[in-house]
Amino acid sequence: MGVERERFFVVHEGQRLEEIGDAVVALELATREEWDEAVSARRTESIVDDLPAGATLNGYLFPGTYPIDEETTAESLVVAMLEGLDEALDQVLRGRLALSSLTLHEMLTLASIVERETLLRDEMPLVASVFLNRLEVGVKLDADPTVQYAITTRSSGEPVEGWWKVALTLDDLAFQSPYNTYLTAGLPPGPIASPGLAAIEAVLNPADTEYFYFVARGDGSHAFAETLAEHNENVAQYLGQ
Repeated sequence: MGVERERFFVVHEGQRLEEIGDAVVALELATREEWDEAVSARRTESIVDDLPAGATLNGYLFPGTYPIDEETTAESLVVAMLEGLDEALDQVLRGRLALSSLTLHEMLTLASIVERETLLRDEMPLVASVFLNRLEVGVKLDADPTVQYAITTRSSGEPVEGWWKVALTLDDLAFQSPYNTYLTAGLPPGPIASPGLAAIEAVLNPADTEYFYFVARGDGSHAFAETLAEHNENVAQYLGQ
């Protein structure tokens, strides 16, 4: 008789709450109703003690590989993911958070934007520095991922061109939402996705730079700039504008 193979459920960095739920339902680990109930239930875990009123668990379900079996439920998965975040925030990271000007919710919000902005872990501290520099002086973040998040679910509740629309239009950038950082200064109301450990560490230990801008080079990396003039040169070089 063969040995039963151990099964796992994987939460990827940068996934939003809805994407995680879609995967849970697709694997028949829970029904949509069971998942919705689990993520909207009043939580007792300490990691969400200071969750702002009206906030969801988006950004709090920590990326990782979680063992599953016939006893797995939506509730047990949510508990495991919240415990994953609690364990990831070790003494060092909690100390850095305490010394920062950010709350846990704000840190996860910024880390989620950093996560969605770049796939390169080496760049994350640089990206974090750009956003922290902008926050410090009150300059809008102008972060595309926040617009992608804002426009995805409109009145229908269904994703617009997938959960993360790739090519944003001028109409998209003008979409009225507190999550649209092209229109609203400061951080959005909450995380836009689940940040991984690298993004969290980048926010809590950012690079020491004077950068205020960056633009994609087209190869997965970004060109950073301190001034608008330098940024415009980078845009012209890498975007042909």
